[in-house]
Amino acid sequence: MLIVDNVRWDSENRMEEIIDDYLALLNDKKPITIRQCIQSLGEIASVKPGLNDKIASSLMSFNIEDVKETMRKSILFDILNVLLIIRKKHKTAEIESFISNALSGEYLDKKTKKQIEATLCDC
Repeated sequence: MLIVDNVRWDSENRMEEIIDDYLALLNDKKPITIRQCIQSLGEIASVKPGLNDKIASSLMSFNIEDVKETMRKSILFDILNVLLIIRKKHKTAEIESFISNALSGEYLDKKTKKQIEATLCDC
């Protein structure tokens, strides 16, 4: 989290060098670590748009089935929030498809789906 707090001042592009190691946290055994990693990727995506493809690809390939059932909604919501940040500057068919599939899937409740849909309309 300290790395992300300093990414805006990364004039030497060190984040580009360590992004793969950072994204490896998506494979952590602890769901809270996964969530913190995903949430921080929104900040990275905002400041380092050159990493958006790599971040989006990693998030969309995340297997939600690998985490405890009770954490799936929260983690998917975090992923969608980051993808929405990326989507503002870099809209792709893959991101659109992922968001559409998530909204039609079973993990999110109606309230969360409406929240995401409202954000989609704002973009």
